[in-house]
Amino acid sequence: MQFSTLNASEYEAFVNNHFSHYTQSKAQFEFRNQNHQDVHLVGVKDNNNHIIAACLLTEARSMRFFKYFYTHRGPVMDFSNDELVSFFFKNLTRYLKKKNCLFVLVDPYVIHNIRDHSGNILESKDNSKLFSTMKKLGYHHGGFTVGYSDKSQIRWLSVLDLKDKSLEDILNNMEYKTRRNIKKTDEMGVKVRTLDISETSLFYNLFHMAEEKHGFSFRDEAYFKQIQRMYEDQSCLKLAYIELDTYLNTLLKSYEQEQLVHQHLKTSLESNPNSKKTKTKVNESTRKLASIQSKIDEARHMIEEHGNVLNLASALYIYNNHEVYYLSSGSDPRYNRFMGAYKLQWEMIKFAKEHHIDRYNFYGITGDFSEDAEDAGVIKFKKGFNAHVEELVGDFTKPVKPFMYKIYKIINR
Repeated sequence: MQFSTLNASEYEAFVNNHFSHYTQSKAQFEFRNQNHQDVHLVGVKDNNNHIIAACLLTEARSMRFFKYFYTHRGPVMDFSNDELVSFFFKNLTRYLKKKNCLFVLVDPYVIHNIRDHSGNILESKDNSKLFSTMKKLGYHHGGFTVGYSDKSQIRWLSVLDLKDKSLEDILNNMEYKTRRNIKKTDEMGVKVRTLDISETSLFYNLFHMAEEKHGFSFRDEAYFKQIQRMYEDQSCLKLAYIELDTYLNTLLKSYEQEQLVHQHLKTSLESNPNSKKTKTKVNESTRKLASIQSKIDEARHMIEEHGNVLNLASALYIYNNHEVYYLSSGSDPRYNRFMGAYKLQWEMIKFAKEHHIDRYNFYGITGDFSEDAEDAGVIKFKKGFNAHVEELVGDFTKPVKPFMYKIYKIINR
């Protein structure tokens, strides 16, 4: 085996054909190399010069004179191959020492447990050899963390398996409420379109509403534009919206149809005034007419207030050969009844199937499955699509300059 730097083309060929996270992509390498020159491609080749491990690393300044390195859900390799794991990380340390590295953070894209959305373990992976090897190599495990952190990527993912399933299978396997909500978006005429990068503000306005609703602050609009530039051919901004005039016409037709039903029932009741069954149906029809009329009045009011188009929800997606990632989203809470978020998910699940991508990654959850968890509503939403939870192994940190790293830890305590 041979440890070496890799060129972008051979690196891309390897990660495209081996399961990898979107951050381990040629797109990120080229963007950062062009704009920051803070990125490295390294890997291992076998005796036939075939790549068997690859990793994108980025660097950042630490304590003014040193550098901190991060693997971005890497490296991409067979982590069950203990010999390969040892060889890669031993040589990575030698490489980083030459780069004046203070420490390196590694967060492998390796599953530790598969769970349901109640937290119950469905399948455990035996990663004992990996933990033992990393410890021998001087890596400290960051623990089995729960919750969100601004210092590392989320350890808990909600993932829908699409492999060998038809769209009908996927829809039928969802919870009844989720399936019903998706169908209702079609009935109401909710649509989805792709936003140009120049329309990022439409997404960000809805994203900011989510920030205000949940009491967090994540990124500014410029960040989301940068992501689109970085993953220009692997990302898309989607907007769910409704054309209110079309929606109003649908309601008016429904009202007319229900009026015919109502009149027919009233005629039947006049012929048989003692029929309890017909009386019940008349009352149900009366309530239905009142409900439709209320929606008609509401639609007319919204047209007066907002114009014809009502933006409901928007999301940023990134995808590679292996997964579609539901990265960030927002919606207008005043119009949740139009269920734009459900429409977005279903359209992008169809996108994944059309592009032969086998995993739909709803992305991060906290890993807190209690009823009062900060993301309890998010977990319930994702559970409805029949997703499962993947708990990753977590972070490993290697002090490359141990003494100076101790000082760093004291300063940043």
